[in-house]
Amino acid sequence: MAVSRTSLTFLDKISKEANLSVWATLLTSGNFTAQMGLADDFVDAVQLFSLLNLKKDIRVATETKFSVSAPTDDGAFRGIRGLVSATDANGNAVTFHIPGFDTSKLASGSNAVDLSTGDGATLKAAIEAYAKSNDGEAITVQSVTFVDK
Repeated sequence: MAVSRTSLTFLDKISKEANLSVWATLLTSGNFTAQMGLADDFVDAVQLFSLLNLKKDIRVATETKFSVSAPTDDGAFRGIRGLVSATDANGNAVTFHIPGFDTSKLASGSNAVDLSTGDGATLKAAIEAYAKSNDGEAITVQSVTFVDK
């Protein structure tokens, strides 16, 4: 199955770049507006969990650059990441990192995000609505955990 791709570039506290990239549904003239809306929701949800500033958002043939300065939060470093773990309908693993992960989003006393409520549920829903496996299959998010370097 043909798929599209969304790639995000973030800037950390010391002006180093970090990247996130996911597969998504193939963009066509018939689904472009709906898919761009889902992509916007995905980007917004990821930004809820990253302390880094979004520098660039690439979606197929559309590239959006932002005028960006380094973030001021003391934890805004690209090596502090959230690992998103998911599977598709065939059991294939799908993973990607959210750079500059905001550790205040972790469940109390845990290294994982509670995906059943609040920002965690928003992130899970946005990922599942937008991101696809390499085969173009829908994915189910299993966990989002804190990874330090």
